[in-house]
Amino acid sequence: MTNKAHRITHLMIAAIALASLTACGGGGGAAPAPAPAPAPAAPVAAAVPTLASPSVTLGSGATIGAVTWADGDTASGGHAASVGGVNCLVTEEYHIHAHLSIIKDGQQLAIPAHIGLDGCAFELHTHDASGVIHVETSAYRPFTLGQFFAVWGQPLTASNVAGIADRAIKVYTSDGGAVSEFTGDPATLVLSNHLSITIVLGAVPQQIPAYAWGGGL
Repeated sequence: MTNKAHRITHLMIAAIALASLTACGGGGGAAPAPAPAPAPAAPVAAAVPTLASPSVTLGSGATIGAVTWADGDTASGGHAASVGGVNCLVTEEYHIHAHLSIIKDGQQLAIPAHIGLDGCAFELHTHDASGVIHVETSAYRPFTLGQFFAVWGQPLTASNVAGIADRAIKVYTSDGGAVSEFTGDPATLVLSNHLSITIVLGAVPQQIPAYAWGGGL
């Protein structure tokens, strides 16, 4: 065999050996990179209740829910003197209605009648236990849910609603459309016409109450 033939044979053997090493991972080279860790799951937002179909017409004399509190104001509420920036009514050039529901462990509680009517008629008051809050004043100015509770003489915080302080508290609002969760200080909620406010104490129901405004409201 000629020298040239020897060189060709040697080159062919070297090429075959290299291909064999490559196919076997280079003779036990580096281990394959580990698979990337799965990304953490995004937090699941708590479901917001839907609005039930209106089944009760709000009107004069209604009592909605279980009676828990006495009618009228407590000793620290409104009694013929300004309280929480709410005064005795002079004229009612501006008159709107909002609605308050308090649900404890799935049971609706009646909002007392005659809140804000002890001694004088305050600019924020109730006539019955329907939950309708009357906003009456001589000229528009914003009133809050906290002011209504001040007239009532009951606490309203993120941990205490009218003396109930042993339940988780969530607040939902609706103006007849979709339900929204209010995550701020409940005392700062501004009352507007036909705004429904639902305070849930304890387990959150799948639906919150909806009402048909009637009876001149």
